[in-house]
Amino acid sequence: MCIMAGMSRIDGSPSPDPRAINLNLLPALEALLETRSVSAAARRTHVSQSAMSHTLSRLRAVLGDPLLVPEGRALVLSPHAQALLARLPEALDRLGEALAPRERFDPRTTRRTFRVATLDYFELVVLEDVMAHLAAHAPHASLWVERVSAATLPALAAGEIDLALVGEASLPRLPTLARAELFRDPFAVMMRPGHPLARARTLTLDRYLSYPHVVVTVEGRVDGAVDRALEAHGRARHVSLRVPHFATAPLAILGSDALSTIASSVAARAHALYGVVVKAPPLTLPSANIVAVWPRRLEADEGARWLRSLFVDGTLRPRGLRRAR
Repeated sequence: MCIMAGMSRIDGSPSPDPRAINLNLLPALEALLETRSVSAAARRTHVSQSAMSHTLSRLRAVLGDPLLVPEGRALVLSPHAQALLARLPEALDRLGEALAPRERFDPRTTRRTFRVATLDYFELVVLEDVMAHLAAHAPHASLWVERVSAATLPALAAGEIDLALVGEASLPRLPTLARAELFRDPFAVMMRPGHPLARARTLTLDRYLSYPHVVVTVEGRVDGAVDRALEAHGRARHVSLRVPHFATAPLAILGSDALSTIASSVAARAHALYGVVVKAPPLTLPSANIVAVWPRRLEADEGARWLRSLFVDGTLRPRGLRRAR
């Protein structure tokens, strides 16, 4: 198995002969490139720091590159090491697939636990359909949904999370991650049944701003698309409540005359559950672009590929929303 096949050096010189590389060095190489630290790589691979220093020297000799270069008190990746970091996980996965016996994935019989990182937005708008689909097509599978957090990115990179379903800007674009646009979700305005504006055919900006607002603040961001659009008109709204969860917003407005401008799919779900009144916003707002993000190291994994296909091909897209372009 040519584990280093295709990993030619950036300067165009040929790669080392893969048969000359001790495969035991590859986990250490991955740890060194990901941690950029000899001591941290030693801890990850359960060896002494001196042993890891010796391994780094061997890797430098075999690969003909310094890999980690001192910059101040830190170590940074050489250009060749950056290229290796982007491609090594896939190469290791290919090696694992070649050496391990493979079983064909069958959703009807799998007992796999799939991990998905997202916000409660998805729990509101598609979880019911997800569970119905699993019950019909993968009855023995399990789903573990966790909130997107600071731990999501390293877990994705390590292949510990099968899929993240997030807003376009929520996770950075990295060479170790693949993504696909799923759909665009425009904004809508929610209000309680019986609200003074509930019978209005259209909302005017003045009447919209005459009431307090409930805002979902994701990842600590204070100003959102609505606030930026209002600022462009020289206007601002009074935010009476900020909440961290989409599911809280419809509950909050049921007991007051506050409005909530939120993703239309959430508003539609809240209308079905609580009878809230939904109207179009009184100003032009950009739609949220929702994407699927997954680790490239799982691109060949049949189970992970089956799971993400449900979202990418639209099987589990919220009803009434159009695919992103």
